Amino acid sequence: MATLEEVTPKVEEKIQSLGFELFEMRFFRAGSRSILRVVIDKADGVKIADCAFISNELSALLDELNFADNRAYNLEVSSPGIDRPLKTEKDYRRIKGHDVHVHCTTGIEGKKTLIGEVVECENGILTITTEKKTVQIPLSDIYSGKEELRFK
Repeated sequence: MATLEEVTPKVEEKIQSLGFELFEMRFFRAGSRSILRVVIDKADGVKIADCAFISNELSALLDELNFADNRAYNLEVSSPGIDRPLKTEKDYRRIKGHDVHVHCTTGIEGKKTLIGEVVECENGILTITTEKKTVQIPLSDIYSGKEELRFK
């Protein structure tokens, strides 16, 4: 039986070879069902047809790898969505010039929640400009971040 930890590198390699990025992969129980949730991304976005294609490709690979000892599970393939969580430097650099909403563990000047425009994200430090000033936040201090979406 192949575990999640064992199949993740092979799944990531397969997804990359098809022109996508593995954003997240989790195996969990939901009531009486087991679910393998695979979240994919690519620069120009993910379409429903992309999810179906990746699902078919991964299904064959996972069977070949004997994932979960061939016990029944549901494979779900999706995109991170418009309100995707921001986790890495790459995520923050992708939205440079856009507003971000971050929650910090220790906070900046007593504030644990900040909203500001992403200036840059390099070497583990996110730089944003809030209404009052420019601040630098170590990514290790951010426990959640999302792009602040604005609709006209």
